[in-house]
Amino acid sequence: MWWSRAFLLTAILLLGPTGCGFRPLYGKHQSTAATELLAEIRIGQIIDRNGQMLRNDLIDRLTPQGEPANPKYSLVVVLTESMAGLGQQTNSYATLGEMQVSATFTLTDSAGKVGFNGSSSAAVSVNFLGPRYGSVAVERDAEERALSQLADDIHDQIASYLANPASRPSIKPPVLHPLDPERPQP
Repeated sequence: MWWSRAFLLTAILLLGPTGCGFRPLYGKHQSTAATELLAEIRIGQIIDRNGQMLRNDLIDRLTPQGEPANPKYSLVVVLTESMAGLGQQTNSYATLGEMQVSATFTLTDSAGKVGFNGSSSAAVSVNFLGPRYGSVAVERDAEERALSQLADDIHDQIASYLANPASRPSIKPPVLHPLDPERPQP
């Protein structure tokens, strides 16, 4: 009798996720269409050193075979950073800090129509050390961790958007007022 319960439990575990419409985004059953569309994204320049590090991380994740010659999509990312001291010594030197890095991004098609807007943020803690070099090294490590988290999140959002065409919003032209001078006259 125990074997029938074990068989039933095994069947539920194996067939359960497939019955609910679950499809893995990556792995054996990866959507090749989404992978091909990710490879067709040109990532625009992002200002500052951290922006370039984020851009390199995004290139590694979105277009690992290299940037496309004729991209179908263009990705524009705006990066903002802030550092806050959370713990302070009696001499007012910070010993613990939090680095907050956030990005807003826009994916447009080759015609310039916005397809997807998104945002992502990452917060990492920084333990400031006594010597200045140690603190700089810790801050750089925190920046790299935060930017890596941002790149993963941006990649996942865009891959999810491209993998499911039904979830893509239809882009409608703006409705112009009848007296608008830019409205075409009959």
